Amino acid sequence: MRCPKCGCVDDKVIDSRSSKDGLAIRRRRECLKCSQRYTTYEEIERGNLMVIKDGDARERFSRDKLESGISIACQKRPVSAEAIEQMIREVVDELYDEFDGEVPSKAIGHKVMEKLKQLDGVAYVRFA
Repeated sequence: MRCPKCGCVDDKVIDSRSSKDGLAIRRRRECLKCSQRYTTYEEIERGNLMVIKDGDARERFSRDKLESGISIACQKRPVSAEAIEQMIREVVDELYDEFDGEVPSKAIGHKVMEKLKQLDGVAYVRFA
């Protein structure tokens, strides 16, 4: 792992533990050159999902794009970052469980709206 401060690749793992849901491993690392400490997360890599857009265009599924849309809908709302992260994780897990290879963009939108409706009504309306 490359140090975010000095770029050195020599580090040591100080602490390792599973995340709350058991789907990732959190590691605290320390750079052996500059002593900077930083955190990394290790997750299982899943196969690629392709999103089928309106007009049959296809693009690779982007968790970052999903997170961005949800975060914008939840701006200035009493929704914690942990709640948003949990919701994103649930939506992504459901997509990989229900769809094999390709998922319609409308299905992603419906799943997010279901979760947002339970989480915050204003964020639900903003996302819709």
